[in-house]
Amino acid sequence: MREFAFTVEYEKGVDEFMDLFIENSNLHSQTIAIHATTESMWRLDRMSGPPDVLEEFDERLNHASVCNEVIGMCGSPVIESTHEILARTPDSRIVYACRKERDGVRSIPYVAAKHIGDGLLMQAERRGHQYQWRFLIDDEETVGAIYEELNAGLQDGLSLSVQRLSDPECWVNTGIGMNEDGLPPEQQAALEAAVEYGYYQKPRKHTVQEISEKLGVPNSTLQYRLTRAEAWLATQFVSDALSPEEQQTKTVNTELEV
Repeated sequence: MREFAFTVEYEKGVDEFMDLFIENSNLHSQTIAIHATTESMWRLDRMSGPPDVLEEFDERLNHASVCNEVIGMCGSPVIESTHEILARTPDSRIVYACRKERDGVRSIPYVAAKHIGDGLLMQAERRGHQYQWRFLIDDEETVGAIYEELNAGLQDGLSLSVQRLSDPECWVNTGIGMNEDGLPPEQQAALEAAVEYGYYQKPRKHTVQEISEKLGVPNSTLQYRLTRAEAWLATQFVSDALSPEEQQTKTVNTELEV
C-alpha cells in the first residue's frame, strides 16, 4: 500500500466553513472516521478551538442543515445533507455529517471512491487556508486519475498541490483517525499558539495568561494543555533518542523498581 497526500488551499470567500478556519488560526478539524461510496459520503470530525469560534461554527452548521442550495467541497452541488453535533465541550465538538451530491463536479471523497473502489481509507485535516487529505492506495496509476479529475473540477479560488506519494508511515505510526498515543489537536493548537506568540523565546514575548486571552481560552485550560504537550514532546524525544535495546532495558529497570 502507498500513501497519497495532497492539499487543497482555499482563498477567503470561497467556502463559509473554510473562512472560519482562515479567520481563526487556532481552529482545527481532524477526521475520526470518513467513508464514501459513489452514492454517498458520511464522516465524523473532531473540531477544537476557542468557545466563541465554535459557537460561530454551530451557527454555520445549522444554516447548512436547512439551506437548500448547499455547495460541497470543490464546488460540488449537494442534493441531500445532514449534520449533527454528537458531543460538545466549550472548546471541542464531535460532528457527524452525511451527504449526497448531484452528477457533474464531485468532491474529494466521491472522486476517491470512484477510482479506488472498495476498501477506501481516507484521513482529512483542516487548519487555516489548507484542507489536507491522505489516501491509502494499492495502485499508483490511480493517483494520476484522482489528481486529474480533482484538479479539473476545482472551482475558482481553490488550488491543489501534492505533498507526497510514499510508504504509509503516517498511518502506521498514528493509526486511522484519532491517535490515542499522539498529541491531541487541542494540545497541538496550544503548543503552536505558544510558539507563534513567542512564549518560548528569550526574553519571553507573551505569558500564558496573555496568550489565553488572545485565544479566548481559560488560562488554566491553556496551561494544562501546554503542560501535557510538553510532557508528550519530552517523552517522544527520549523515546527517539534511545535505541530499542536501551528502551527495553529502561522498561525492565522501571518494572524492577516498581
